[in-house]
Amino acid sequence: MLFTAKRGFHGTVSALARTRYTKPKPKPEPRSNVRRPTQETHHDRDLKVSAPIPPAAGNLECPVDHPLWQFFSAQKFMRKPEELDQKSRSWTIPELRRKSFEDLHSLWYTCLKERNILARENHLLLHSMKSSREVYKDVDERIRTTMWRIRHVLSERDWAFRLAQQDFQEHQAEFIKDFEGLFLQAEAAQDVESFEMLSRFQLAVFGISEYIDENTVDRKFVDGLKYLATLKLKKFASRNDSIQQLLTTSENKISDAGEAFIIFTSENSESAVEEACNAVKELREQGNAVSRYDELETVAEYVKQLAQTQLETETSEETK
Repeated sequence: MLFTAKRGFHGTVSALARTRYTKPKPKPEPRSNVRRPTQETHHDRDLKVSAPIPPAAGNLECPVDHPLWQFFSAQKFMRKPEELDQKSRSWTIPELRRKSFEDLHSLWYTCLKERNILARENHLLLHSMKSSREVYKDVDERIRTTMWRIRHVLSERDWAFRLAQQDFQEHQAEFIKDFEGLFLQAEAAQDVESFEMLSRFQLAVFGISEYIDENTVDRKFVDGLKYLATLKLKKFASRNDSIQQLLTTSENKISDAGEAFIIFTSENSESAVEEACNAVKELREQGNAVSRYDELETVAEYVKQLAQTQLETETSEETK
């Protein structure tokens, strides 16, 4: 009796242990208000698996401007050996030395793109077609020679720039003094040439571009503004008493960044510099001055406002 109860208990436990995962789920009745996108499921119709589509070129659609086309020459799968440029040669170092940095930059990436195309074609030739010809590799080697020669020329220029910069730093004070003498001693008839020379000087020494929005406002930039503003006043001081008076009261130098910015951004003419001096005098009368601790932030805001004003002026002139 005990044995029978034990067997019965065992069968009951096994039956209860069956879950919804072990027992097949009955198909529910069709529903009329099924929400998308589940309105067509395996409950409403039997799924049918379609045959796989074999990969083929006709099944693929690629836009003409797809970036991967840059790995193909004229969108060809593979060029024939006779289509390659077998008569070309590598660029020589003397030829590359005559090129500008922009030309070398463009030539480098042109060679890089061509090497990528040749690498793909050479891989297909060796692995897919099981050929031992190295016609693509020969062209690639000539291009590779051009690329390392470009790097050689750029390395030469980098070393020349470093040596020139080191030499300039050692004799910077003498160079600035000589330039200042040439600039101030030039006659009034040579003002155009003098200020063109000043534009190159300020870019070389202080890194200040004549296009105001291209500059990075740092301590070197602000110190350069002060020096250039003082040099500008000295240029016209001997011709104009008002400019001479401002320079004299400033102890022959401009030390305020706000005043320096006004004079620096004025036109390179006596009347424009005189007008800038009058604006500086008004600032002094009102007690407006820029603290040395706030010079960088203030000048950066001035540069931003001036660039915005120039952009609005150019836009309004174009619309007229």
